[in-house]
Amino acid sequence: MARIVDFYYAIGSRYCYLAQSQVAHLEAIGHVAIRWQPLLSEELMRARGLTPFKQNPVSVQYLPEYRSEDAARWAAFYGIPYREPAWKVIDWRRVNLAAVAAARVGDVAAYSRRLFDAVFGQGAQVLSDHDLARLADEAGLDGKRLVSLIDDQETVALHQRTIAAAVEAGAFGVPTFVVDGEVFWGNDRLVLLRHHLGKDAA
Repeated sequence: MARIVDFYYAIGSRYCYLAQSQVAHLEAIGHVAIRWQPLLSEELMRARGLTPFKQNPVSVQYLPEYRSEDAARWAAFYGIPYREPAWKVIDWRRVNLAAVAAARVGDVAAYSRRLFDAVFGQGAQVLSDHDLARLADEAGLDGKRLVSLIDDQETVALHQRTIAAAVEAGAFGVPTFVVDGEVFWGNDRLVLLRHHLGKDAA
């Protein structure tokens, strides 16, 4: 029986982009099933009542320019492209709710991968509803229906349930992987997650 790993992530996160590129390696360990759980990271931090992004950054590591440089280095290590998106132009709430809507209509993992590639692989400068629908179609989903569900109350409710589940599991930021009651936060904790999964693999 496969061990379930909940993957809490936000499309607008550099480090989630990096982490999701390694999911296939996690699944290759054997007997592992990843449950993709999209959410808006700001709402997760708000629910926890803690955020390092209010007012002045609490550390240099949270400065955008350092995070971009760090992400580019990780991408080079993973052998994947990395391009900065138009941070202030894209409606990140809408993009993340589109990923939540995908969980209602089809393969959320396939759609999320498309979104991540558009945002950080290609450096998206805009993500209109037309773009969101096109990417959904490319992922094998009904793009028109997906876009129609972004503002639907059940999509919003599903997002809130995901936030609540993440908080209950102990998540406080993204990317977070939860398995066997243990929380692994951050792209740089993947090595520890692989060790945890691998030590008990058949």
